[in-house]
Amino acid sequence: MTDDIDIPEDTRRSRLPKPHAQVMDEEFVTAWERFAEFREQYPNGCVEATLDRVIEHPDGHVTYVMTAAAYLVRPDFGVVARPDSTGWSQGSTKDDNPVIAGSPIESAETIARSKALKNLGILDGSKPAKIREPRTDEQIGADVATARERAGMSQKELAGAMTERGFKWSQATVSQIEKGERPLRLTESDHLAEPIRFRT
Repeated sequence: MTDDIDIPEDTRRSRLPKPHAQVMDEEFVTAWERFAEFREQYPNGCVEATLDRVIEHPDGHVTYVMTAAAYLVRPDFGVVARPDSTGWSQGSTKDDNPVIAGSPIESAETIARSKALKNLGILDGSKPAKIREPRTDEQIGADVATARERAGMSQKELAGAMTERGFKWSQATVSQIEKGERPLRLTESDHLAEPIRFRT
């Protein structure tokens, strides 16, 4: 009696969460992109992962739970610092994904680190990756001056620190760079990260 009734096809998307394996595949694909973007934006940052617990199941398979913490600036040795974001993941020897099942600890570590970066806003899908505009020598110099002052160093002290790293800098060199009269070379900017936490 109901054979002649046309029922429209339901084209709505399911609100149920994605299958675990599909979510993990997406995390693997974007993890390396997040790591690269994080390194670009925060060259002095770090992401640490820790094995939180190991769960041994009655049927013999094992689940490893990893937690990760992301820091915009790597904490000094021995200093307790609050992470800027955290994430966690688990990997099981019985996972549907053969990559995770074969390397559950490594998989959980990668995904936990990636989630910590995602929670930090690195390629989290809410906005496109930041495209950096070219900066003038004056802008870079002003940033060097700000970083130096924040570190509590004089121009002469910074020149000495760079000389120790193999660059022939004088107080005049620092002054010229900070005024934008002399460009800061890429190799030099890499060495400014340690004494004054400067990053381009």
